[in-house]
Amino acid sequence: MTHKMNNIRTALKTVKDPAMRERLLMVQAAQQQPLRAVAKTFRCAHGTIDYWKKRYEKQGLRGLYTKPRSGRPPKITREQNAEIKRVVRKHNIKQGWRTQHVRSIIVEKTGVKYSFRHTIRIIQNWGLSKIKPRPRYAFSKEKDREDFLKKTARTWHINQRDGRS
Repeated sequence: MTHKMNNIRTALKTVKDPAMRERLLMVQAAQQQPLRAVAKTFRCAHGTIDYWKKRYEKQGLRGLYTKPRSGRPPKITREQNAEIKRVVRKHNIKQGWRTQHVRSIIVEKTGVKYSFRHTIRIIQNWGLSKIKPRPRYAFSKEKDREDFLKKTARTWHINQRDGRS
């Protein structure tokens, strides 16, 4: 039992992953206290404490790591994904992309029709923003910007006097 405790103590010094640290602390506390007391301390079910304790006893420290999950396989290959991403990124950035256009390119190149929401997820995974920046003030004249700010400042003060903001 002391051998297990020494392993946990040394692992706690080196492990950086917060989930792994919490599991190590759970197992360490479960060696000394009843499961329900440990569960109350960590604010989780006692079954969770028992699960991690048994995994530690069977597999050691490796048992406390999060196992990779396979998930559903993608409908398009990595190569197809990279090609579509290249096409989208090559496009004129000032015009931007609409989700509908990206979706139609995916259908055209692969034959796979994703929902609008999933197309947005794909675009965000590529590191592109969902919201297109508006070039409204990028090429405006200094005088036009000042006039706009003066006009909005006036209306803001009027609204403030009325009790609205």
